[in-house]
Amino acid sequence: MAQFLGFLYMIFLMISNFGKNTKQILLMQTISFFFKTLHYYLLGGISGFLTSLISMIRNLIFYKIKTNKIWTVTFIIAYLIIGIITFKSIYSLLPVFATITYTLIINQGKPKYLRYGMIITSISWLIYNIYISSYSGIILQTITLITTIIAIINLDKKKDIPYNINKER
Repeated sequence: MAQFLGFLYMIFLMISNFGKNTKQILLMQTISFFFKTLHYYLLGGISGFLTSLISMIRNLIFYKIKTNKIWTVTFIIAYLIIGIITFKSIYSLLPVFATITYTLIINQGKPKYLRYGMIITSISWLIYNIYISSYSGIILQTITLITTIIAIINLDKKKDIPYNINKER
């Protein structure tokens, strides 16, 4: 059951990478985090479970209201507390690092930055998933890295490349 929930988490997270605005991305990620929270709980990944739970709440709040420094600091403090109370090894800190990084990136309010942040957070979660033997999580983060890179190329990099007037039409 845990791995099945992990696959549902994977599907919604991949869909989120193709959101055209921050609200679309946050909504799909919130749905994804619901499945992620249950997934880590069933696997016994306590730091992953707690950071995912707080992230789900964070995204719901940031979906409804514009982010601000007070909320950002509040969530970062919550993640740091989770890191302290769940510390077992450096690996148990990876979800804390990933969620703090992502919380800071959400404040930028631009889908482009959210996608770049997904690369950083996906690498952290990938290592954590290997550590706790979350097979669906390992597959998820590998696919997420690939789909995020595709989304960056399709949605962000094409905007950055000036039109080539010498290109045949």
